Amino acid sequence: MSSHHPEVAAIINRHRSSANSMLKRSQSRYLYNIFVANLSGVFSVSANVDGNVLHITIDDIKSEIDSWINELNTFIEDAWNRYDSEKDESGAEFVRLSSMGNDILYITMDYNNTKAKLDEMELEFQNTVRLYHVPVRSALTDIHILYNNETGYNGDFSGMKNVSVYIHGIESTSNEFLIGATEGGQEGDIIVHMRRDGTILYYVIHNGKAVLIRDDSKLTQLKEEAIKNNGRLHLLYDTEQMNEHRQETSDDLARKLNNLGLLNDETKIDMFAHSYGGRRSLQFAMDYPDHVRSITTIGTPYDTNMLGSMADNVRWLAEWIGQNPKEASDYLDFNLDNQNDVDGLYYSNAYTDLNSEPMTEDLHNLKAANPEVYEKLLEMEITAAAGYRIEYTYTHSPINPQRIEYKTNSDDTVSVESQNGEILGDLIDYRPQYEIEDGTGVTNPSHIYEIEDEDFRALISEINVKMLEEAEGSMEK
Repeated sequence: MSSHHPEVAAIINRHRSSANSMLKRSQSRYLYNIFVANLSGVFSVSANVDGNVLHITIDDIKSEIDSWINELNTFIEDAWNRYDSEKDESGAEFVRLSSMGNDILYITMDYNNTKAKLDEMELEFQNTVRLYHVPVRSALTDIHILYNNETGYNGDFSGMKNVSVYIHGIESTSNEFLIGATEGGQEGDIIVHMRRDGTILYYVIHNGKAVLIRDDSKLTQLKEEAIKNNGRLHLLYDTEQMNEHRQETSDDLARKLNNLGLLNDETKIDMFAHSYGGRRSLQFAMDYPDHVRSITTIGTPYDTNMLGSMADNVRWLAEWIGQNPKEASDYLDFNLDNQNDVDGLYYSNAYTDLNSEPMTEDLHNLKAANPEVYEKLLEMEITAAAGYRIEYTYTHSPINPQRIEYKTNSDDTVSVESQNGEILGDLIDYRPQYEIEDGTGVTNPSHIYEIEDEDFRALISEINVKMLEEAEGSMEK
């Protein structure tokens, strides 16, 4: 520690006392090491610190250091304001003030360096918390599910035995599934639309239309009738963030279904999904296999995806065309390849996932670690539908030029092979393909119109009826 001018030494002595006080309150060895490494040229700390948890906020620490900087700057500014050059004939006072100013300059540089290290510390804390937060939240959800099952908890829709859950893809919402759910349901079925803004809308299917239910007593009556008639609940589910990682969706969806009273031994869930929503659905099935009966997807990139990779690696370009590749939540994947960062704050979302992991990777790990769950996935009816477009080429014969029709091997965004889940092998039971007439190119791909396709909407209805008939058949036996 270098010597300081007496006036400056008196000030930093107060700062040393403040620093020791903060260290005693924080009891953080990490903070202690930062102070020692960055402030040893200014003052020494002597607080006894033996803990690993920070008990005061980093913002409070930085605010205190700002007050130190302000005190030093105010002191030297006042000293110069009092300086009278006419009385300083020898120039000694000028030299003394200049030297003291340089002293303060170097001290404030050390103080600012300390603040920079505190920013790094804060980022590290945030990343660590986010890394472990979702596993803890998932564990709590499992505890709540177990508790509800053991206590016979009655949520708002307890008693509904057949539930269809609709999950959207990247940069989308569940609004696009309203028509498909309506056409795929039966008279008297209930539709629950859980929107991203937190509002929930309730509909009943009547005469082939979704009729909004505005009265709570009417909803109760229609719900009781649906339960009595073995009707179906259709849940249109919005993720909390458009581009959140599939694991976060699985945890959040489980919590919401549990709160509704729909995760129990009797209720069976049929999942319908578009694009990345298919990955989200498969993740939920891996996490809660006893509750899922079937999965039906269209346009799902089960393999890694070129556009997802581009959005994750060339984020400015994705933002330029209106995407949100840096949208971050509190989820951080343990897999380092499934992470990206915004100014040092690490995150994992749908784009990092599409860039780094084919679904086979998680399935292979699951098969090795928990083969019983993998066997349950094999027992589910999993349908992977793909969209394609018809294009034309022409022969160059000058005598008899002909137009030749052919199927594209992609819908401009996701290859048919990936949509059909060919990398998943025997896990997929059925692989239909539908021509998508709208859309072309990368900025308006036919991929986004798959969810509106009449054949796919008919498939939703077919699966819902089939699952209901199979359930009723098994009950009769």
